[in-house]
Amino acid sequence: MSQSIWIATSWNELNEWQLQEIAHLYINTPAEKFPEVYPRMISIVYQKEDTAIHRFELFKLIRNVPMSELGKFTTFLLEENNYYRFPAISGLIKPSDRLGNITIRQFSTIDTFFHQWNMDRTLIKLKRLVASLYRIKEKYDDLDLPVVDEITRNIPVKQMEAVALAYLFTRMSIAEQYKVVFPEQKEESEEEKKLKPVFKKKAQQYIPFDKIIIGLSMDELQPLGKKQDINDVRIFEFLSVLSESILYHKEKAKAYEGK
Repeated sequence: MSQSIWIATSWNELNEWQLQEIAHLYINTPAEKFPEVYPRMISIVYQKEDTAIHRFELFKLIRNVPMSELGKFTTFLLEENNYYRFPAISGLIKPSDRLGNITIRQFSTIDTFFHQWNMDRTLIKLKRLVASLYRIKEKYDDLDLPVVDEITRNIPVKQMEAVALAYLFTRMSIAEQYKVVFPEQKEESEEEKKLKPVFKKKAQQYIPFDKIIIGLSMDELQPLGKKQDINDVRIFEFLSVLSESILYHKEKAKAYEGK
């Protein structure tokens, strides 16, 4: 007798338990070991909740259906990276989807902490990254970070990892949208891509956004004003203007070379 089963078919359809469990595996699994943990990720999608009855239902399912067949309906785990939502934390202002309410000043701090965390994935650096994404006041101030950290450090580690995954996917989306600011890296071979988390990219030389902000404030055109004015500009407006500035100076350099 056939039976219909509803499962999540996208990142946004995962519940909080699923998201945190899968984020934990993604973030803590080296690329070369990913094929070993991928079946567990598939199982989490089908299990839905961490209860005895859900574990029993999963056991019955995988006893009758091969994991290879179950995996045909969870391909978003490998092929998509479009999860951009951040959880609410009591007492704090959370980032809106895709960082829509984040200024370039805050983004500069977030991205610096993200780069530091992504080098070794330690817990202390994860806590710094999570704290930098939230605010205690409407206007962001680096000096508020210790107060924010007193709150964010108390959430479960797996929830922190889900926050980190949302930021990582958001940053990838931003890099795709603003390719002039984030040049593409050398394409990996098909063998390198095989059964590898979509966000596991090779490290690229990192330029802190602080330096980019200063550079744009010193631009002869000053499209966003002085540094203190630029700090409060929303990230997407800043990146749009920065893209235009880069293209303008590239064209100017070409014209100069042609003389």
